[in-house]
Amino acid sequence: MKSLTVFSLMLFCLSNGISQTIYTKDGKSFGLREEFISGCVESAEVELMNFNGIEMNTENYCSCVCDNLIPTLYSYEIKEAISNNALLDLFTKEENLEILMDCISEVKIADDFIYNADNQSEIGDKIAVANCIREIIEDPISEGRFSYEMAEEYCLCAIDKLFSIGYTYKELQEFENKNSKVFNEITIQCINEIHQDEIEQVSQNIYNIEDIEGDYYSSKVPLLDYLNLGYKIKISINGIIRYYMFDTGATDLIINWEIERELLINGSLNKESYIGEKEYILANNEIIKAHLVKLNNVKIGDYTVNNVTAAILDEGALLCGKSFLDKFRKWVLDKENKILILYK
Repeated sequence: MKSLTVFSLMLFCLSNGISQTIYTKDGKSFGLREEFISGCVESAEVELMNFNGIEMNTENYCSCVCDNLIPTLYSYEIKEAISNNALLDLFTKEENLEILMDCISEVKIADDFIYNADNQSEIGDKIAVANCIREIIEDPISEGRFSYEMAEEYCLCAIDKLFSIGYTYKELQEFENKNSKVFNEITIQCINEIHQDEIEQVSQNIYNIEDIEGDYYSSKVPLLDYLNLGYKIKISINGIIRYYMFDTGATDLIINWEIERELLINGSLNKESYIGEKEYILANNEIIKAHLVKLNNVKIGDYTVNNVTAAILDEGALLCGKSFLDKFRKWVLDKENKILILYK
């Protein structure tokens, strides 16, 4: 989104300079390189463009596009786009957008530049959405969690909120900071919107012997004292070992965003793993929503359990509640010997 407004102006320059282009992919020539660059720059009227806090060297940009984008296009594509008044559609195709983005290398944006309706445009929005989608799809953390359609829906939402609320460029750089305005007013809100249509009736953890791997009739799991506040037990989720607070008064198996991130990176979680949302009440009585996921390869004691429903709370403690124990035929808490006995 950094070069949102710049794109609008730069593509206008290219539209005026296109008839003077150099060789296209099929060897057709529309003119000399110098003429193309000159026409492109003259369309911007100034060598160093300064537009409401955005500065860019137009000659460098036009040279980059001339040398890198035009040679990848066929002459018939360009002619057809011009005749159909669809030149911007041609330039903003995914494969062409990659080149345009690479040419935006010397953009300077003032910290107090404000994204609002005064510098919003249809062209800029289209470019920003396409670039936003590309960043999400290529991010290893998002891989499998966002389909192309979900990424597009998120980006349309984010850009609409960006301009309707109005943020400075400096504020926009805080979009990953969980305490920032932009994270809470754009990132979280738009993620909630794209998941809202996908909430399903979530199945609870129920006993199914087919979900339990292990040859033993029962398994004894050590309970570890935790500062006289209760017990912890060791649980491994696809090789990620952590110690969870054991609380039979709690409902679910709770993981945090750090474990979620590791599971996304190693491929244990994907889009299909996310099965809905659920509300939780925190200690301060705040009500929050948590994503629910299906987990496989959850190891506890001598057993490995599949199809386990767990909740993700960003700021929550790791917690093993009664719902996870319901995956077993029976369980017994032996406080005297500090063990949890699970029965397959």
